[in-house]
Amino acid sequence: PRWSGGRYGNDILAVYEGISQARKFARANSRPVLVELMSYRIGHHSTSDDSTAYRPLEEIESWRTTEHPIPRMRTYLEDRDMWDQERE
Repeated sequence: PRWSGGRYGNDILAVYEGISQARKFARANSRPVLVELMSYRIGHHSTSDDSTAYRPLEEIESWRTTEHPIPRMRTYLEDRDMWDQERE
């Protein structure tokens, strides 16, 4: 089977949950599972590519700031008192 359903590859917790479900299924059924994850590429494809030609600069900036997986995970951990600037 193939597990997708819009798995969000930039969300660490969603990836963990999806892989956990796929692993559980594979072990219970002794069958392989393909997990499809969608991710967002912030940069250009190559040095000759200008991705602003096909997506707005605001979209790219949003991914650099609010949607980027590392700051999002930091916020998640900080909100739960699992991380702070002192531990950095």
